[in-house]
Amino acid sequence: MRVLFTAPGSVGHIFPLVPTAQALRAAGHDVLFAGQTPIEKLRNVGLPAVDVGDGTDVNDAFARVLKGVRFASGERSEDETMELAAQGFAEHGRVTVAGLLEVARGWRPDVVVHAPFQAAAPLVAAELGIPAVMHNFGVTTGGVAARMARILGHEYAAHGLEGPAEHTVVDVLPASLGGDGGGWRVRYVPFNGGGTVPADLFGRGPRRRIAVTLGTVFAQWEGIGALSGLIDQAGRVDAEILLALGDTDLAPLGELPANVRALSWVPLNELLEACDAVVHHGGSGTMMTAAALGVPQLILPQGADHFANAAAGGAAGFALTSSTDEVDAELLDRLLGDDALRKSATAVRAEIRAMPSPAEFVANFEGLLT
Repeated sequence: MRVLFTAPGSVGHIFPLVPTAQALRAAGHDVLFAGQTPIEKLRNVGLPAVDVGDGTDVNDAFARVLKGVRFASGERSEDETMELAAQGFAEHGRVTVAGLLEVARGWRPDVVVHAPFQAAAPLVAAELGIPAVMHNFGVTTGGVAARMARILGHEYAAHGLEGPAEHTVVDVLPASLGGDGGGWRVRYVPFNGGGTVPADLFGRGPRRRIAVTLGTVFAQWEGIGALSGLIDQAGRVDAEILLALGDTDLAPLGELPANVRALSWVPLNELLEACDAVVHHGGSGTMMTAAALGVPQLILPQGADHFANAAAGGAAGFALTSSTDEVDAELLDRLLGDDALRKSATAVRAEIRAMPSPAEFVANFEGLLT
C-alpha cells in the first residue's frame, strides 16, 4: 500500500501525523510526506518528503488574510476563531493544489492522509478517486473540512468537482476528551522531533519542576509578554521553573529569578517526563503530550483552539485554567500539590494508553483497500 501524508508547513500540524506514518512504514507500506515551506521541518521525522508549496509559508498566508488584524484574541467566539483559522490555512493550502496533484499522479498513492487544515488534500483525493483520511490532532476541528471546501469552492469547480469525497476521520484522543467522533480513534503518541536533552534532566534533585512553554507558534506571533506575571511570581515557588521557549529572545522578561532556567529546543515529551507539572498556552500538541504522560497542567489560553482545549482539560480534571495576569505563587503551588489534579491526570493517561497504538492501527488502513 502507498500512503501519501500531507500537512501545512507547521510542526503543530505535522507532528501528530508522524507516529501513524512511521507505523505504516514499519509494517512495510510505502509512505511519502508532502509538505510546504519550511520543508526543513520534515527532516527530523525520518520519512521521505517532497515540497508541494510555492515557497511561501503559513505566516505569509495568514498575513494576506489577516491584513494586520491580530489572530490570537480572546474577544472572538470559538466559531469566529475557527473560521479565521480556516481562511488562513485555506490560503496556505490553495497554492499546493497543483503541486500535490502532480506528486499524487506521479507517485500513485492508494490513500491520502491529511491534517485537518491541509485544504488541498480532500480535493486531490476526490480528483483521483482514492480514499481520504483526515487525521485530527486535538479536541475539536470545528467542522473544518466543510469550511475548507466552502472556501476553496472555486478550485473544486475548476476541477469539475462538487466538493470533497467522503473521508474517514481519525481522532487521537479518548472519547471523554472530545474529537469529531464517528470514525477511528488511535492512541496519541507524542512526537516532538529531534533535539538534545540536557543530561541532568534524566535525574531528579530535591526540587520539583514546572515546565513552561508557549508552543512552536504563539511566541513567534505574539511574543512572550504573557509570561511576565508568572516570572514575577516564580521566585516565590519552591520549584525549578524550566522555560522551554527555544530560541525566543527572553529580554522582555527581564532578569530571571534564580530558580528559573531557560532551555534551548528540547523535545517536549522528554522534557515533561522530567517535570511534575506544565504551564502552557493551550495548544493541542502541548496539552495532549502532557495528557499522554499524566502531567498536571495549568493552561493560559490565548486564542485559536486554546479555550476549547482548556475547557476539555478542566472538565476531565487534569488542568487548571487562568488568565495570564492572575498567575501567582499560590496557583503554581496548587498546580504542584493538588492531589485531585494529579489523580485525574493519571486517570486520563491510563485511558489514553488503553487505546490502540499506531502499530495496531495499521490494519484500519489496510481495510480501506479491501
